[in-house]
Amino acid sequence: MNDERKGRSYWLGKLANLNTATTGPRGIAPHKPLMLLTVIDLIESGDIPDGWVHYDVRLVSRFRDYWELVRERQRNAPDIPMPFHALGGDKDKIWDRCTADGQPSLAKSTTRLCCLDPQLVACLQDAGFRRKAREALVTIYFQPQEQVMLCARIGLSVPNSAAITALREDAAEFKASQKMGRNSRFKSDVLGGYYFTCALTGYRLDTETTSIVQAAHIHQHAVSGNDDPRNGLALTPDAHWMFDAGLWTATPNGDDYVVQVASGRFSESSPHGRLLAFFNRKHLHFHSHARLRPEPEHLLWHREKHRI
Repeated sequence: MNDERKGRSYWLGKLANLNTATTGPRGIAPHKPLMLLTVIDLIESGDIPDGWVHYDVRLVSRFRDYWELVRERQRNAPDIPMPFHALGGDKDKIWDRCTADGQPSLAKSTTRLCCLDPQLVACLQDAGFRRKAREALVTIYFQPQEQVMLCARIGLSVPNSAAITALREDAAEFKASQKMGRNSRFKSDVLGGYYFTCALTGYRLDTETTSIVQAAHIHQHAVSGNDDPRNGLALTPDAHWMFDAGLWTATPNGDDYVVQVASGRFSESSPHGRLLAFFNRKHLHFHSHARLRPEPEHLLWHREKHRI
C-alpha cells in the first residue's frame, strides 16, 4: 500500500473514532462530527484554501444550519467554540489550535484559528475521500432520522439499514426529513455562495458569528419546492421583504443582471440612506469572492409572477 493510501486509511480511521461523549437519551454528542462536516464543506467550496480554519461567520453560520438537524434530540443551542477547540486535543488531534494572532491556544475562549494537518488537507482535496469521510461521520455519530436529513443536505445516498427501512414506511415523514435537509443546505450554500453580501444593495455586515443577510428563494419555494442555490439570492431583511412583495426583480443582461423596480406600486421616504427607487436599472451586486449567480429561468418566473 502506498503512502497516499496509508494516509487516507489513517484519517478515515481517525474520523471514525472521535473522542465523543454519550449522554442518556441525547446519545452521541454531535458537536465534533458536525464541526468536521462543516469544515469539509468549506474545503470543498474553496473557503479553506490553505488548511487554516478561521472561527468566523462562514464556519459558525454553516455549523448552526447543521445543528438545526439535530436540535430535536439535543434540545439546546450549540456550544460552537467547544468542538472547534476540542478537535485539537491530544485524543483527536485533527488540527493545531491557535489564538487570533497565531499563538498556541489553551482554551476554547481564545481558539480562533486552527491549522489542519497537511496530510489531511491533501486527502480532503479528493472528492472520493470527502465522500467516504462524510459517510463515516453520518453513519457512526447520528441517529437514523438525522442520517436521512444529513444525507439529503450533503447529497449522499441514504444508508441501507434496518432502521432506515423502518423510517421509509412512513413516506410522508421520510420525505419531510429529506426536505429539512435540503432546506438546511439551501441556506448555507446561498449565504456562502454570495459571500454574505446583499445582491441588491451590496451591503455586507458580519460579526464573528452572524451576518445581516438572509437566503431568499427566487421561485417561491411553496410553489416550486426548488432548493437549488441558483434559485436563491442573499438579501438584507428589507431587500428580502421587498423582493417577496414583488416591488423589485432582476433581468439577465449578458453576464450581468439589471434591477427592475415596480415603480408606482409603493411610496417611500427616508432622511438617510438609499431608497428602493435608487436601484432601478442598477446592476445586481456580487462580491468579488462570490461564486454563485442566480439562474435566469427563476428570475423570469419572478418577473412574470409579479408582472414587473
